[in-house]
Amino acid sequence: EASPPFRTKNSIADLVEEGVLHTGFQVLCAPDTLPYERPLYIHQEKAIRNVVEHRHNLIVATGTGSGKTEAFLILILDYLMREESAGTLGQPGVRALLLYPMNALANDQLKRLRSLLQNYPAITFGRYTGETEYKHSTALQKYQEEWKSEPFTNELISRDEMRESPPHILLTNYAMLEYLLLRPQDTELFDGPTGKHWRFIVVDEAHVYDGASGIEVAMLLRRLKDRIVESKENRLTCIATSATLGEGPKDFPQAAEFAQHLFGEPFSAEDVFEADRKNVSELGEVWGKGAPDLYADLDNLFDDNEPSPADIISVSQKHAVPAHITRQINQNQDVNQTLYAILRGDQRLHDLQIRLERNPEFLTIIAAEMFPELDEPTAQEAIIHLVNLAVRARPDKDSLPLIPARYHVFARALEGAFACFNKDLHEDGRPHLFLNRHEKCPDCGSAVFEIATCARCGIIYIVAEEETEDGTRHLHVPKGGIGMESRPLNFFIHTKYLPDFNEDNLVDEETVTDTDDWLAH
Repeated sequence: EASPPFRTKNSIADLVEEGVLHTGFQVLCAPDTLPYERPLYIHQEKAIRNVVEHRHNLIVATGTGSGKTEAFLILILDYLMREESAGTLGQPGVRALLLYPMNALANDQLKRLRSLLQNYPAITFGRYTGETEYKHSTALQKYQEEWKSEPFTNELISRDEMRESPPHILLTNYAMLEYLLLRPQDTELFDGPTGKHWRFIVVDEAHVYDGASGIEVAMLLRRLKDRIVESKENRLTCIATSATLGEGPKDFPQAAEFAQHLFGEPFSAEDVFEADRKNVSELGEVWGKGAPDLYADLDNLFDDNEPSPADIISVSQKHAVPAHITRQINQNQDVNQTLYAILRGDQRLHDLQIRLERNPEFLTIIAAEMFPELDEPTAQEAIIHLVNLAVRARPDKDSLPLIPARYHVFARALEGAFACFNKDLHEDGRPHLFLNRHEKCPDCGSAVFEIATCARCGIIYIVAEEETEDGTRHLHVPKGGIGMESRPLNFFIHTKYLPDFNEDNLVDEETVTDTDDWLAH
């Protein structure tokens, strides 16, 4: 799967200079967490302006890796820094609720807030989930053991702390929010002097709240609003994020309607923002198709040590990359920029990006179609080399690579183990074992039996039904396998293929009848 690079425009610095964002970002921003000078994605900038300038609600419907989190965090941080300038941030109380469908997502966001706010202690934050300890001493010990450090002064790590002095940013899940609204000991989060500051409700992964769960969360949010703003509209800014909410502008009205039902607040199609991606044509001139050996040799340069730009140029010239491409490369730039200069004009790279713009592709299929001249294993190696290079190549250190790609590997539970014992019809003269269900052996057409093990003695059996015809005993495959039939099944040991079998190994309670090659269990 790949996400084509997103278009960028203004940076946080530009928006601060314009007056859209607060000057406090000059202190809060850091190169490794939230770069001040790096251009924002266009959809991030539009989302920020939609809330800061127009006070609208917001749906960020962009894909994975598109900076959805930064889009709403910048909004919230801007509001909190303006509160600080007004002298009201010192009053404890929740300003923003970040609601996640599972603890793992809340924990990931907590790590991000730690790195982002470590140099801005005026803004407090805390995670209140089932994992949060009650007492500060217990929470501190747990934190020290897990992170091998002390918590920052602005992170509230225990329930007692958050009840006494609610954080500005509260992270939780919808199940815990239900408890918080019910329990008298958590009333400070919603009522009295500390419960009057609420401004933002953010629902991450909003698409998961459909059907019955969507109704439950919608009712929960209405109860929350009744508690904190007496159900008055437009007192809160509501934000939903999702990578899979609709498929483009044609679905924006339905996405807005969904959010309106979820939050009970007004949304319009103009409040929905999708990613604005770069077109492959923006990569520039195509110089031709690279040879498979070009990708292999370039990728292999990175096996031991970081190559130099001169190494990249030398391999490219060896494999007939046009001279006018290699001549224009600045050898003082870093190796990833050099790769970018070479690959941006490669027709295969363009084809790969076009193919992955909308949907993922199976590696086997895309390899065969992009390298039809190669056999299957070699074609797959070639596409892997090309992807390895494309995720390194970038025009500068702050930009996305040529193809921000990732592999998905799917695993499933095995159906069981199955075997064909008709070795006389197999070329290798052996029984054939399968890890997926077969009725007939694909190699010889004989019956395939399911394999089972005895839970008490551990011996391996096959599952079969027995019948006698013309005085000869036969085993055949039962319909449906183990547990699918109302009549009892028999379990047999096939001694011909168990040379180490010894009847003495069976537990005493078992009754075993020896009939030629088969033992009934």
